[in-house]
Amino acid sequence: MQGAERMAAPAVHPAETLLDVRNVTLTYRTGRQIVTAVRGLDLGVAQGERLVVIGPSGCGKSSLLKAVGGFIRPTAGTILLEDRKVERPGPDRMMVFQEFDQLLPWKTVLGNVVFPLVASRRFPRAAAKEQALRVLTLVGLEKFMHAFPHTLSGGMKQRVAIARALAMEPRLLLMDEPFAALDALNRRRMQDEVLRLWQELHFTLLFITHSIEEAILLGSRIVVMSPHPGRIIADISHDGSPSPALTRRLHHLLTEGGEDARATAS
Repeated sequence: MQGAERMAAPAVHPAETLLDVRNVTLTYRTGRQIVTAVRGLDLGVAQGERLVVIGPSGCGKSSLLKAVGGFIRPTAGTILLEDRKVERPGPDRMMVFQEFDQLLPWKTVLGNVVFPLVASRRFPRAAAKEQALRVLTLVGLEKFMHAFPHTLSGGMKQRVAIARALAMEPRLLLMDEPFAALDALNRRRMQDEVLRLWQELHFTLLFITHSIEEAILLGSRIVVMSPHPGRIIADISHDGSPSPALTRRLHHLLTEGGEDARATAS
């Protein structure tokens, strides 16, 4: 790995922490069995950070994202956003899912972006339309504002979903493998789009993926989780540049596992 590597305590809580996950355990029931998805997880996310969580299927990545979003409650531990306990979904945390059908099919592109702005009472209707048009312009979809979702490609639908989320000006943007169903070319275009939007808006991003390449491209910090019950086995600061050594390290962590470690890659 290029740069220095250092060992540290398991819990990482950056300066100016926006999101603070403290000793969180997440369980769910399947039939008569109770499954532990995440156990005793500690994680801090700083304002403006692009934190990517990567790990094998079933390690609790999506469960963690849903808990941060307020859709499921921890069995134990606490999740704080700006020192306030997360207990339910809220407009300060907007989520973009993998599925293309997350848009309202009976509303236009503009209507889909305006709807949560008005429903949440964050904006009056006239101001909501202005805000929606501004963000649709940012993602290059202003010419399609009167189109309906069924007329759009998968990549365009995801851009609308991202626009809808960013229009709410959330404190935290949550993305759960949003590009996994796209072909390779459109997936790379959408990854570049997220980076461009981050450079303009400097939102805080918590992104879930299975892809090592995607994690390295999008993350200013990469957290690797073990198979379930999920725990953090590596927390890597990353400057965004391609790194064969980092690719090899992530591949090794995902296939072989490892002890809790904190590494910095430059």
